[in-house]
Amino acid sequence: MKKILFAAAAAALVLTSVQAQEKFKPDAMTVSTELSYSPGGATDGGFSLPEYGAKVRLHLNEKMAVRLKLGLNTSSSKTTDFTPNGTNDDTETYHRSTQTKFSIMPGFEYHFTKYERISPYVGGEIGLLTSMTKDTDSSSGSDIKTVTKRPGVGFGINAFTGVDVYLCKGLYLGFELGLGYESMNSKRTLTTHTTGDGTTEDKGNQATLQTDFGFHATPSLRVGWCF
Repeated sequence: MKKILFAAAAAALVLTSVQAQEKFKPDAMTVSTELSYSPGGATDGGFSLPEYGAKVRLHLNEKMAVRLKLGLNTSSSKTTDFTPNGTNDDTETYHRSTQTKFSIMPGFEYHFTKYERISPYVGGEIGLLTSMTKDTDSSSGSDIKTVTKRPGVGFGINAFTGVDVYLCKGLYLGFELGLGYESMNSKRTLTTHTTGDGTTEDKGNQATLQTDFGFHATPSLRVGWCF
């Protein structure tokens, strides 16, 4: 009985020692990928769809990493107007509006290695932003349609801080916030009119430049893994 207890104690000691020496953070020249999800919310009486993103990092060593972050956000709305036309069926007129934004942001991170499972970091990124706004007007029982498109292109600069919490070796959750600047140049619109006689195109006579600066802290779930 004593031999069995001694063997069990020795096994537990070895297992505890191995777990204590296990390294949770990525090794040098390790690649990690992650996905992020930010729930949508009410904005000005409307509703925004969730924002999705992905990030790839190359950990140069325990303290430094280079990263490439991709972002995608899409919102859509549709309005239907019912107009009496003297029959039992109303004439339905549709207006659909969609907006899609895409970003690609390379950056750099500096990690603090004081903690074993937690990796706080600071860094910066700069990258390209694109957007596309599309408005479509049509009606039931008619081949007349009007589509207006407005492309946009810009750039963004962010300084950020965040933290990775390693659940086990190679798997972590995280959160990030920062201070950012964005500039978006929306080009002239292009309107396409389609009727039974054919299609015509008209260009708008106005372009806009919008800039935003401030702190950003989007509640999001970041799940990543190393390989």
